[in-house]
Amino acid sequence: MIARTATDRHEFRFGLGHPVLEFLATQAGRRGEPLERLATPDDLTRWLALSRLAEGARCDVALLADAHELREAIYRVLAAARDRRRPDGDDLRLLNEWARQPTPSPQLDATMGLTLAGPDPGRAALATLARAAIALVAGPELSRIRNCANPTCSLMYIDRSRPGRRRWCSMERCGNRAKTARYRQRRRSPDH
Repeated sequence: MIARTATDRHEFRFGLGHPVLEFLATQAGRRGEPLERLATPDDLTRWLALSRLAEGARCDVALLADAHELREAIYRVLAAARDRRRPDGDDLRLLNEWARQPTPSPQLDATMGLTLAGPDPGRAALATLARAAIALVAGPELSRIRNCANPTCSLMYIDRSRPGRRRWCSMERCGNRAKTARYRQRRRSPDH
């Protein structure tokens, strides 16, 4: 199946509760028609900047391929952990290899603001994501990861609501669509 692509910066999904889940969201439509949001090196450069993982990274085709490979390995490891299955050994090796790569070092700029510095910002950002994925899978928030209740949405999010009953990746998108559909259905019913 050929994946659709989206290069509009507004198509990137943030606000899912964890940078790893936002990274996984760069491949949408996992339950249907795939949508690749990191279709070009420029898309990856833009996503890394918007996610604040690497500003000024210069991504190329090789780094884009590495990002895709890491993203899908993280997805499979996370899915296995949520299902209490043993993850694929190759996926674990890849994730651990990336986690061992150098990450950016915090630095203070002249205004006493925090910046991150490193030899290769793009690769360092992927290493940061790998480390965050390991912490997510091995940590307490794993049990709070949910799938969006919209059957056409494949996004995951961390449910930090007090009762733990959040249903939508975003109320503005999927939640609103569901409410609108229910309203239209009620309006069409013969009782109204």
